Amino acid sequence: MAKARQSLSRLFLNKPSTEELQHQATLKGLAEAAAGKPFILNDEPLRMMYLTPTCMQSVMRIDQPDQLLCAYSRAMMGFLLFNPNPKHIILIGLGGGSLVKYCYQNLPDCRITAVEINADVIAMRRQFMIPDDDARLRIIHADAVEWLPQQECNADVIFLDAYDIHGLVPSLNSAQFYANCYRQLNHSGVLVANVWGKPSVLTPMLTMLHQQFSNNVWWIKSADSYNLLVYAVKHMSRDFEQLHAIEKDSALHLNHPTLDLQWLTNNLQSIQDQRFKPTSENSKNLLQEELIKRLRTVLVHDGNVPQSYTEFKSLILNLDAASRFV
Repeated sequence: MAKARQSLSRLFLNKPSTEELQHQATLKGLAEAAAGKPFILNDEPLRMMYLTPTCMQSVMRIDQPDQLLCAYSRAMMGFLLFNPNPKHIILIGLGGGSLVKYCYQNLPDCRITAVEINADVIAMRRQFMIPDDDARLRIIHADAVEWLPQQECNADVIFLDAYDIHGLVPSLNSAQFYANCYRQLNHSGVLVANVWGKPSVLTPMLTMLHQQFSNNVWWIKSADSYNLLVYAVKHMSRDFEQLHAIEKDSALHLNHPTLDLQWLTNNLQSIQDQRFKPTSENSKNLLQEELIKRLRTVLVHDGNVPQSYTEFKSLILNLDAASRFV
């Protein structure tokens, strides 16, 4: 008999420690003082941005501000397998600027445009050591839903890393929005989305991406959280087997030593079966059934995911120069 899948909600039923209760009280006090705005927690050497006491948005090492501390952010850089030499990256959602800083530092030939709807988040850019705007970097205060369709089609990568306390933002999770992303991407461009939620919530999103990107969609769960990273490629310039050759590229490893691209290629999931090509309502239904089945095998209890702030902090501080996805 198959083992029942553990509900993710059960992960939060353990009684918190005294230390955890004190941490929660600190966050509650900071949130009350912020009066509904994002707020910062300093716990040296870490600095964190919170949207609410239960929703951390970003974390940074004050002494190493360009380091990607969270496995999901390192996994988002997996777009390099599909497009190793981007010239323009658009980020939808700024947060603490982890990806902005990493790309600015490690992709010197790439222009970076970040679009953030929350002016209070942008106001924290200096506290999170985000570089000033220059010829390569622009941070724009705008609603991406309105801003994106007005742009020229010249992005090699679009990072979709914008969510609220409920997960996917409805206006950024529609067939129309994904169509706009598709139009803004160059021929071999990649949309990379960081999302979280139940399989029943994520399945419609993946279905829309399959329809828009002709089934060129891959996904993987982060190694230290329940975030799902999704890669949608406009036109595949190589078959999947060639990705293994790219991840062995010495230049990629030299320029990005903290990204374990081999782990990524070994664990990416996709549905390439032509039976699920969404050309009819019936095939769409079959695709959704297969997607939710796959997601239910991925989004299950994971002992590697920190269950408290203490565990999270320990995980982050134990990263070193050779840190990997796992």
